[in-house]
Parts: sequence; C-alpha cells; structure tokens
Amino acid sequence: MTSKMFSTLDSFDTILSADSVEWCPIENFRDIFVCGTYKLLEKESIDASESQKRVGRIYLFQVEHGRLNLLEQLEGAAVLDMKWARSTVSNKILLGVANAKGMLQIYELIGDSRPCLRFLKQIHIEKPGEVVLALSLDWSMGEQFINNLSTRITVSVSNGSVHVFELTDETLEEIKSWHGHEYEAWITAFDYWNPNIIYSGGDDSKFKSFDIRVDTPVMINRSHTAGVTSLHSNPGEQFLLASGSYDERLRLWDTRKLGRPISKTNLEGSVWRLKWNTFENNYLLAACSHSGFRVLDCKNIEKPIILAEYNEHESLAYGCDWSFLNSTELFQRDLYPEPGRQISLVSTCSFYDHLLNLAIIEF
Repeated sequence: MTSKMFSTLDSFDTILSADSVEWCPIENFRDIFVCGTYKLLEKESIDASESQKRVGRIYLFQVEHGRLNLLEQLEGAAVLDMKWARSTVSNKILLGVANAKGMLQIYELIGDSRPCLRFLKQIHIEKPGEVVLALSLDWSMGEQFINNLSTRITVSVSNGSVHVFELTDETLEEIKSWHGHEYEAWITAFDYWNPNIIYSGGDDSKFKSFDIRVDTPVMINRSHTAGVTSLHSNPGEQFLLASGSYDERLRLWDTRKLGRPISKTNLEGSVWRLKWNTFENNYLLAACSHSGFRVLDCKNIEKPIILAEYNEHESLAYGCDWSFLNSTELFQRDLYPEPGRQISLVSTCSFYDHLLNLAIIEF
C-alpha cells in the first residue's frame, strides 16, 4: 500500500538488481539521473578466484512529462555506488562510480540535445590483483569547490579501508588512506561543512571520523549495534549528520558532540541509504531494505517523525534520491496539476525485483 504522500509516475525494469540512484544537481540538467545495477554471475571454474563475476549497468535517464526516457545504457562491472559532483569541476559535470572491480571511475555528462556519459579516467583503489569491491563514495562540498581549488573524493572498500583521492584535469591520485574497519567499510561521507573531515561506517558496527591532516581516527563510536551502512551530512544545517545501520535505527548526530546521538528512530528495516532533501533540509528520505522507503521530518531532531511510507517495491529497498527540481519547475514540466503545492520528485530502486520507480511526494 502506498502512502497518500507518494504518487508513482513511472517504472522501469532494470533487468539486473538495482542498488543506486542519483539525480544530477547541475542547472539545466536537473531532469537527469543515473541508476546503477549489480549481478553476481556463477560460472564453472577450477580456479576459485574466477568462480564469480560481478557485472552491472549504468542507466542514464531524462524525465519528460512524468515519464522515464532512457538516454543511455553502459555495460561494465557491478555498480555499488554513484555520486555526482555537486558543482561543476573545471566546467565539467562529473559523475563518480564505485564498482565491483575495486575501481573509482569518473564520467563526464556531455551533450545538450541528448546528453550522454563520457568516460574520463579511473584508478584501482588497492594494488592491482587484490580482490576488493569499492562500496561507496562521496565528493567534498567544502571550500575547495567554492575557491575552485582541488577536488576530493572519498571511497570505502570491502577490506575495511577508507581512501581519499584528489582529482585534477590531468590526474586522479590517492592522497590519504586509513585501515578504517575490521570488515566491510560500507559507507564513507564528507562533512560538507569541513572539507578535512570524513566519516565512515563498517560491518564491525563502528562509526568513525577522520581528519585528512592526521594519520589516525579522531573519533570511534560504538553505539550502533550492527553494521553501519549509511551516513549523510546535512548540506543546509551545519553540525547535523544522519547515520543508518543494520540495527534498523536512524541516528541523528551533532558533529560537535559525537559521543552519543541526539536521537534514535526505529525504521523497522536495515537503513541502507539516507538522503537529506535538497530544499527542505529537515526532510530525510530513507531506504530501509525489506521495509520499503520512509520520509521523515527531522525538524525536531530529538524526535523525528515518520511522515510517509512507500511500499511499491517488492524487494530490498536499496537506492533513493531527491531531484534537484523545485516545486515550481515540477509544475511547469507538467509533473503536478496544482501550482503552489510543496512537492518533490524522487527516484527509488530495489534489488531482487530490479525495479526503478519515479514518484512525486506531496507534503
């Protein structure tokens, strides 16, 4: 059953399991988003290291009159995470991809009439030949974007390590790494208000904070009772950070006091992705694995309220994101019949039923 706040506009069968969706934040391209997929192929082989192969696709969509228009489909390694740079970098619209071959890849969105993705560069996160998966990534939104200085990307890896890369016109190179977690480092994220601070969460149930200027963690928190799977710094509210875990709790944090969370909210499902709303910074979208998607109002950070549930997916709810189109733009594009209403456009995706949905949320 779908909450009255949600209205599904369109759906797409991604064929392979869908686990990541990300909307382009750059003006004139905010009707575009990507969806990443994952499939584990089994094949007979004497060599155990060759017995499994993870493949995936990147789908590039444009939304037109409430429908999904597939612009491009790229075949490659399984996609674990994707993120757009929130500002242009050297006048380029860039997408970062973390994949199952242990690579960080950079693509550029090009073309006006029919946009497409052009591969720019990639880097092995660990030594060539070492079998790891790149699990998550994030772009810094700090002073380096504002001052047009260096651009940094953090990536977490299945062996527990956390890395920081610097991107220039000529190179993509590692500038820092830590052994962050005993098992999979499921998530890494920048503090969007301090470009030197990076957070990570792992299957060892630890939530950590790193400063790229030092060699050891500056904070280790053990309040999660299962693996830490999602972290997102609020881009509109300084010091506010959200974390999600296999323990099914959303935790909100004041980054000045990371000893204990401000609040814990039971979302009744493993919290795989958390995304703060683009325009209303108190709204949070959560992908809750076997319990669908949730929208929360976190205006009172001590007592977040679950506003709506979205249960039109029949499998693990893994990917979700808010569009960067505002209410007026959505009305102008015939995506909603009533002007002046506060609405948001979201995309959601789920794993085993390989379903991608486009939906309107009415507040």
